[in-house]
Amino acid sequence: MIIIKNDLEPFSKLLSIVKEQANDITALNETLDSLSLEELERTKAYFSGTGTRTSFHQLRAVIIGSFIAGMMIFILNMFQEYFFVAVVAFMFLLACVIELFRTALTFPVKTSVSLAYARGKYDRVVGLIDIILAERYAEVRKNSMKS
Repeated sequence: MIIIKNDLEPFSKLLSIVKEQANDITALNETLDSLSLEELERTKAYFSGTGTRTSFHQLRAVIIGSFIAGMMIFILNMFQEYFFVAVVAFMFLLACVIELFRTALTFPVKTSVSLAYARGKYDRVVGLIDIILAERYAEVRKNSMKS
């Protein structure tokens, strides 16, 4: 998305207004209704972005690791008299715990959670923009068919 230098400041003000009103759906709806088609398209292109929700992948790793580690603790307690099974279960348990600590210490979890929350708000904005654009394009099509 290319923005002309003269349009950069008004566009950044528009984005900041939309970000501030992202939690209040009625105010956001009024603001988006007042925009032109071109501004709506630009705003949609900006907010739809290609951001990934990395916190979901981290949470998935933590849940899977916790489940497997719990199973390994159960197997270790149940089969502790069998040396080979106990060693294998302990190695799996150790690998799961190391993976959980690596996930918790490597990734900025708090930052990723806040980014995922912001992406959720932006997805709501993009959904609302899609609805408004569909209505406006339907009006434009209806007006062009009358002419």
